Amino acid sequence: MRISYRLGRPQDALAIGLLARRMTRRWILPEQPASAAVPLLYGMTARVIRQKIRDGQRFHLAWLDGDRLVGVAAMRDDAHLFQFFVSTRLHGHGIARQLWQRTMRDAVRRAGTRHFTLKASAMAVPVYLHFGFVPGGPLRVSDTGLVTQPMHLDLR
Repeated sequence: MRISYRLGRPQDALAIGLLARRMTRRWILPEQPASAAVPLLYGMTARVIRQKIRDGQRFHLAWLDGDRLVGVAAMRDDAHLFQFFVSTRLHGHGIARQLWQRTMRDAVRRAGTRHFTLKASAMAVPVYLHFGFVPGGPLRVSDTGLVTQPMHLDLR
């Protein structure tokens, strides 16, 4: 098994969207109200992702054997992690840690970022705690009913 990492390009948007929607349906939506599904999944369509990449949001990708997307970490404003997924079959292989470290180093190098934020689903909180994030207040509920845990990480 060979994992390679690189930045996403507009032509990767379809693969990113497929992975993100598959993982969201499996791990996030079962714990969320039905009202949250459509808007959440819409933000993961190829068209929306392609535009985000063109607008300068950075999608760090992990590829298995160079041709199968198995991980994505998307960062907005070099400080807010808004998508982070690793294919279920590859959990426990260190891909998430490597992907996060690459994403974090990129933001530090590009913008000098020392404070990172995210909004975690309940199932993802343990992963982010393992990366050093801490809860940043009570659970939040969006206008669509999406329930998330704000978290942050401050580098020393």
